[in-house]
Amino acid sequence: MKLHDLREFIKLVNQSSIEELEWKDGKTSIVIKKGAPVMIQSIEQPQQAKEAESGYQEAAATAEALETSPIVPVPIPVQETQLVVSGGVGLFHADVTIGQSVKAGERVGRCTVDALQLTSDILSPVDGEITEILVMDGQFVDFGKALLAIKPN
Repeated sequence: MKLHDLREFIKLVNQSSIEELEWKDGKTSIVIKKGAPVMIQSIEQPQQAKEAESGYQEAAATAEALETSPIVPVPIPVQETQLVVSGGVGLFHADVTIGQSVKAGERVGRCTVDALQLTSDILSPVDGEITEILVMDGQFVDFGKALLAIKPN
């Protein structure tokens, strides 16, 4: 295994939600684990406690005012765009441009992990027009990251 490949594995683990990565190739075996997060304790200052107490009093007064006022339903706006999210981790490469029309199931990009020689296609969930590309070409993405916005037809 080359040093470059090992660096790619480490980068993959550090920049994603993966906690542990195990890779075997013949006699070579690599296990990369993330360390436990460090706990930091903060000591509250007396003035901060006074500010928090006054904030609670203001919130209680607001809640009392809301209880006496009538409740008015607020319409929820309809989402005008459909987000395309990553189904895995790796480097994102867009196959479309802003303003381009796409069909449901059409490939709009791909996610690659060069060290593992894996490529997964990113498909459009709806027919529509690409309104925004949210991730730069070649940027590392994690599972569930929003990649593109599509305005459905």
